[in-house]
Amino acid sequence: MQQLSQILNFAPGAPALEKAVSEEIHEVSKGVTSPEQARQVFEKLEPLIKTYRADQDLAIACGLLLEKQRITKGMRIIWNDLCSLYPEDLTALRMLMRWYRRDQQTAAGIEMIAEMFPDSWYSLEQAHKAILGLAELKAWEEIDQVMACILVLHSQDRPIRMKYIKILNEQSRFAEAAKIADSVEGQSSMGQASQDLLGSVNRCAATMQKHNRENAADVIADIIDMADAPRPLRSSDRVVFFSGQLGTGGAERQMTRIACAFKKLHADGDPLGRDPKVWVKHATAAKGADFYLPLLKDNGVDTRILAEERDVALAELEDVSDDIKELLELLAPDVLRHTCMLVKMFREDQTDVAYLWQDGGIVQSAIAAILAGVPRIVTSFRGLPPNLRPNLYRDELPVLYAALARLPHVTFTANSQKAATAYEEWLSLEAGDVIVVPNAIPHVLADGDDSDHAYWADILDASHSCTKTVLGVFRFDQNKRPLDWINMAARLLKTRDDTRFVMLGNGALMADSQALVKELGLSDRIFIAGIRSNVGFYMHRADLLVHLAEMEGLPNVLIESQLAGTPVLATPAGGTDEVVFDGVTGHILSDATTLPLDELDQALERLLSDEDALARLGASAMMQSGDRFSVNTILGRTTEIFNSTKVDT
Repeated sequence: MQQLSQILNFAPGAPALEKAVSEEIHEVSKGVTSPEQARQVFEKLEPLIKTYRADQDLAIACGLLLEKQRITKGMRIIWNDLCSLYPEDLTALRMLMRWYRRDQQTAAGIEMIAEMFPDSWYSLEQAHKAILGLAELKAWEEIDQVMACILVLHSQDRPIRMKYIKILNEQSRFAEAAKIADSVEGQSSMGQASQDLLGSVNRCAATMQKHNRENAADVIADIIDMADAPRPLRSSDRVVFFSGQLGTGGAERQMTRIACAFKKLHADGDPLGRDPKVWVKHATAAKGADFYLPLLKDNGVDTRILAEERDVALAELEDVSDDIKELLELLAPDVLRHTCMLVKMFREDQTDVAYLWQDGGIVQSAIAAILAGVPRIVTSFRGLPPNLRPNLYRDELPVLYAALARLPHVTFTANSQKAATAYEEWLSLEAGDVIVVPNAIPHVLADGDDSDHAYWADILDASHSCTKTVLGVFRFDQNKRPLDWINMAARLLKTRDDTRFVMLGNGALMADSQALVKELGLSDRIFIAGIRSNVGFYMHRADLLVHLAEMEGLPNVLIESQLAGTPVLATPAGGTDEVVFDGVTGHILSDATTLPLDELDQALERLLSDEDALARLGASAMMQSGDRFSVNTILGRTTEIFNSTKVDT
């Protein structure tokens, strides 16, 4: 992404655009709804943008058009520049804070808000702006702190109260919202939307009181207890996989792999086959959330994306009792929306088995599967539970899981023993209540397409003196530590210059990683390849794979690397020691929470210095992986779970 100064014309001598024209462009940019439309509008305006001196309306319009093209790289920098240029512009502030949250930099965003609006605790003007930014960051505690003073100092201000009521409603804090709603004056003269909001929070607060609930998440247990019994299981053929999206993560890859394998066996008439469907919340291309969509379609797996389906009103759920509907209204807006949609979809599909993947996907779909009477519900936990990963925690999860654990037709699974044990401890379950179903891994092929061969040729050309290759395959986020990975490579390259480092993947820290490589001056030794479909192509050409995750489930990439005969150097995150045998197929570091840098550097140097040892580790890795993770083995185990209740298992 170019810098803002390269996109907009800030030259003092450039002609000024008529105010009416720039305002019109701003309005047009707000009305754009699709990436293609945004691109077309931007291209038409580009000559004008380059010719005339940018003013606020033109600059913000430019930012919105880039945003709506679903461009991700460099957008936080652009909105930061726009916010600095136009500190009073609320769109720039809102979009900047949104990018701080997307880039997992919430703390930095909160700090910036505090610096921009230091008097927000008593200044009504600053409070409005601070709350807008904090809401984008989902910094609820900070909003509460601001409002604790503002509500006292500005007891008659209706707009700030309505803004806070809306925020409380989004968090399902109905009793607090209703208390503030009582102090809002002139309600009869307000617009319909505002009156509807006040009516909703008062109604929900009354329902909470009626059911003697203080936390809205607790009503999930009531909903599940009041639901009808599931339909009898006559067959486990109609399986619906549900998850949040179809991005490049290990869970998405595994879900896609299992669904496609079931479909192929079903088409071949194999008794192990099933007729699966895959439903996801969204598959946004700009975020890479559609990565596995083409593969599912190529394999004939029916795929539905809820973001592309029409919303289903609560009143449309004719088979759901009024008492349950009353409680459903208390659910978080996203959970309510997807529950309504999925109840209807599960009923129409007559789903036999709802196979629900990852905590985020489970919270959006499990209630619907219960209400729709799905005979078998199987959850697939991936990685450690949310109590150990606060960024993924939702109040609904422990309540939901405790209620599901009581139902015989619901089975919990995890892809590693470490994850299973962690969930059992968190939920106070008995050992073995969470069944371990390892990841299914097919043969890792060395084949690549033309782009892989061309890219690899460029790598070899740029690093022609190197004789060793170290590979990293991961999502570029804080958990996978891409910046630590790059710094590890830089430290090794200070003492030996015979090694190249290749990184595959994408994510929030991609731009930061690219900038660090450039800053270190190591673009001819560290290569960031982005997302690559043929990962095996690179694994078969690597001497060692290094994985520095802080938290993991059962890491696919470590299994695949060993199947390719490439040994592993990894942290002991999650189920790593269930995959890698220390000293036999690779080396496991002593700690995952705090990266042991000296130990890491020494292990990397030692492994790369002994070609014979690397070869032995690689050969052993290939042999040890074997049938444990074969697709048919895992399909067979999964089918057994589909056909049995918890009592049976």
